[in-house]
Amino acid sequence: MIVTPSKEKLIIENFIEYSFDNDNYEFTPDFEIFKKLNSTDQYFLAENYNWDDGIEVLNWIINSPKCDKGTATLIFWRAEPRDYTEFNAENVGESEKEVFDLLQNIISKIKSRVFKKSRFEFIPSEYDVAQYKSNFDIWNLPNELKTGNKGILPISLSKIKSIIWNYQRNRRLKKRENRKTKRKKTSHNTGYN
Repeated sequence: MIVTPSKEKLIIENFIEYSFDNDNYEFTPDFEIFKKLNSTDQYFLAENYNWDDGIEVLNWIINSPKCDKGTATLIFWRAEPRDYTEFNAENVGESEKEVFDLLQNIISKIKSRVFKKSRFEFIPSEYDVAQYKSNFDIWNLPNELKTGNKGILPISLSKIKSIIWNYQRNRRLKKRENRKTKRKKTSHNTGYN
């Protein structure tokens, strides 16, 4: 699944670090523009989203009928759920409540099998899932969240270009290094320094 250049531009301009370019602290991205995003676009948005912008857009993704289980899993682990497992509905503080509610919403939706699609991959290997513990039953995770979601990784054309450019650059650097090594061997064998 590929995010087209026009969709990538739309997402970056409207949803990525939007608060950094806006002096209005009450600014919220346009939900009508968000509704134009498909499940691949939503994964790209979640993967590149800056949590400093708040979680309203992430809630839009989770509550969208287009949301893939892999996208929900990505959002869950990027929220650093371990930081919230000491809370339940009675003791959660006001500053933690938004993310707490987002995490609980994801757990509930995965347990209820709300996410109809499961095409996109997110494996929480970089997160210490084994250390995830809580004394509260509300934090008992379904296995799908612990093991992640196998599938494909959505990619944008700009990322493909970057991968190709890096591959070509590394090839050129390796060729240059090989030529340099050959010259050293040749000059060493001939006695020139």
